[in-house]
Amino acid sequence: MATKIVGLDLGTHTVKVCELVTTFRNFELVGFGSEPVDGPPDQRPSTEDIAAAARRLLERRGLLNETLMCALPPGLASTTVLTLPFDQPKKIEAVLPFQLDEVIPFDVEDVVYDYQIASRTEEGGATVLVAYVKREPFAAFLETLQAAGIDPKVVGIGPLSFFNLYDHVVPQDLDAAVAVVDIGHDHSEITLFDAGHPVVVRDVTGGGREVTLALAEAFQVEAAQAERGKLAEGFLEARGGDTQVDATVDGPSRRTLISDACRRALAPTVRDLRRSIVAHEVTTGHTLRTLYLTGGGSQLRGLPEFLEHALKVEVRALDPLTVPFNRLADGGDSLRPYVAKALALSLRAFHRQHQSQLNFRKGDHAYTGDFGFLRGRFISVGVALVMMVVLAAMVAVSRKRVLEAEYLTLQAQTRALSEQVLGYESEDEELLYQTVVGQDTKKTNPIPEVSAFQVMAELSERIPYDLEVDVDRLEVDLDRNNMQLHGRTKSGGDVERIVEAIRQTTCFKGRVNKERVEKSVDGRTKFRISAQSTCG
Repeated sequence: MATKIVGLDLGTHTVKVCELVTTFRNFELVGFGSEPVDGPPDQRPSTEDIAAAARRLLERRGLLNETLMCALPPGLASTTVLTLPFDQPKKIEAVLPFQLDEVIPFDVEDVVYDYQIASRTEEGGATVLVAYVKREPFAAFLETLQAAGIDPKVVGIGPLSFFNLYDHVVPQDLDAAVAVVDIGHDHSEITLFDAGHPVVVRDVTGGGREVTLALAEAFQVEAAQAERGKLAEGFLEARGGDTQVDATVDGPSRRTLISDACRRALAPTVRDLRRSIVAHEVTTGHTLRTLYLTGGGSQLRGLPEFLEHALKVEVRALDPLTVPFNRLADGGDSLRPYVAKALALSLRAFHRQHQSQLNFRKGDHAYTGDFGFLRGRFISVGVALVMMVVLAAMVAVSRKRVLEAEYLTLQAQTRALSEQVLGYESEDEELLYQTVVGQDTKKTNPIPEVSAFQVMAELSERIPYDLEVDVDRLEVDLDRNNMQLHGRTKSGGDVERIVEAIRQTTCFKGRVNKERVEKSVDGRTKFRISAQSTCG
């Protein structure tokens, strides 16, 4: 039976979903949809606005009751990395609260946390990536979603979700470090992989909204107009990070103003990204080889070239639609920047070597939708069974009434027929049957079909004239339909001829038995033959 898994990307500008249909052996990407989040472009939407947009999208696509995988909206969760001398999950879970108490600025009892083993050492140790969120904001987030009819099975963090997509879109021959940067509306999420393991997971402020606000300030227009201008003319020149502009007689050109505004808006994001890359290179000695861009903010023209110039690394667009299980009929280039995170979230449902295991739905916030789903199914099945029993009872009553009507009709027909055949009304169908077919000869037909004289006459005609037979006894019992013939003849062959002659008669075509054949004193053959009559 096919099952649908839905990855829900709760963006602050647009909510997106990817639909995976699973069978016993494989899965396929069969659907993608998006829904804008209501609110002015210059303000960050509330969780209620995001939940409402998600509700509209899921309801429109008929996905509210499917298995949902999502991540916290950007800015709610934080991460830290711990190095432990062991990699057994039970030991990690036992020491994790004490380790977190020393490294996070909150009481460990006030946060919801989970961990992911990022890598293991040959000595049996492990590098553990821990994500945590304050308990009250997380509870409020879940309540808001559930109030909108949304109950996700998994709630993780956005940057780590790309671990699920890593094997499918990143070339496996890369031994050097690679990074995936998802530039969203309010935040940018950075995931740095080294040898296939996530070693840096960050959520930094800055994205498409900052570019919109910078353009609105530069051109002194409303945010909505600046948003439209960004989509139509947004551009970055691939040059250094200074903010000087090329002056002309009439001042800087429109193109230069747009590029400088975009650069100023993205400067904090680029700075945080550079710090993460440099810190990793200093710590491990591994140089970042490729940076993959995704998200709506990555659509800004000239951004890949600008980042290549600023970070001195190769920059490519992440293409999640190259996965072999993609069955989307259309979309192509217009969907590629928006699919990645929702697809990565939906892939959480499938076991792979590279996959995020982090889930905040645990403890007091554990997911109970599976039981609720089954309970709903049990109720549905119970109602269906009751309806089937009621329908079966109705069918049985209807059939009983039909049979009763047929029985009364047959009774009336039997009485009418018996009056014609027997001369009086009777419901004894056996008597009527025997009367009609002539089986009950004593009660209905006392005259025999064939007389004994007729039997003897036919028997005399059947026996050949050249056969010498002395008949000692011929007895025909009409009550038992039996004949006995005793006599003498010349030989045993003559006895066989007599038996064959009896079998040719009308009434003795059935069993004819030679009960006794022997030689007499005078040398002749004595015989005794019995035959069963078929005549009444």
